[in-house]
Amino acid sequence: SVTAAAPGQPVDLTYAAEKALPAVVHIKYVQNSKTTTVDVQDDPFGGFFDPFGFFGNPGGNGGTRKQKVQTPKKEATGSGVIISNDGYIVTNNHVVEGADELTVTLNDNREFSARIIGTDKTTDLALIKVNAKDLPTLPIGDSDALKVGEWVLAVGNPYGFTSTVTAGIISAKGRSLSVGANSGRDLGIESFIQTDAAINPGNSGGALVNTKGELIGINTQIYSSTGSYSGTGFAIPSGTVKKIVTDLKQYGTVQRAVLGIQFTELDADKAKEKNITATNEGVLVAKVTDRSAA
Repeated sequence: SVTAAAPGQPVDLTYAAEKALPAVVHIKYVQNSKTTTVDVQDDPFGGFFDPFGFFGNPGGNGGTRKQKVQTPKKEATGSGVIISNDGYIVTNNHVVEGADELTVTLNDNREFSARIIGTDKTTDLALIKVNAKDLPTLPIGDSDALKVGEWVLAVGNPYGFTSTVTAGIISAKGRSLSVGANSGRDLGIESFIQTDAAINPGNSGGALVNTKGELIGINTQIYSSTGSYSGTGFAIPSGTVKKIVTDLKQYGTVQRAVLGIQFTELDADKAKEKNITATNEGVLVAKVTDRSAA
């Protein structure tokens, strides 16, 4: 059994690491080179330059022609978490989106070809599967029970360094990153776990683990001006992960109920603007969609 450390005592994270490492996988993404046909501006001078402009402006006279363009082969790496011993793996949508080939490498160096079961751009989650049995798994914990200041581990494959563990704490809960607004997706999930456990490129899709060795989040992105770790990372809560995975398994897509309101978080400025004095927290309903449930 695992017990919380007494105040002032160091926290032993070795148990959590031992539980998590076998269940976190390395994912190799391959998008094969493709040949596409595009329209290009035709050159009326056959490649020769007219220095004096004797022939007028050639910009509109050349017309267009079809030209084949080959895009190069693309490879990338990420992480994933085994959630069932028969080969279901959860990861980020952006780790697998558009892949022609997915190769999963386990902590013990076994390799499997994976297929995509379903993806969800809105939450940046994906469910993939390998044909295998008796795989090590990571139990899914309760992200709602997390406390700010609680110790956690981030497990993944940053920069291609497989099976890497970093430690930190829960820095904040319910963090909004305006993902939906920035991407034009109205159904974006705005309740991330913020942590200072080091998360770098390649950690995407990896596990955020509590001291009991339970999956409490899927690492998804960092906040950085350089593209590398700067002390702030974000994970999708396990409560959201369970809902998405269940739907992808059962339906192949995510089932959502839409309330039909647009809202913003209530702060002091908005409360003053709307003459709200009864409360200083909550949400402000900005609009109710016509003929919606609301």
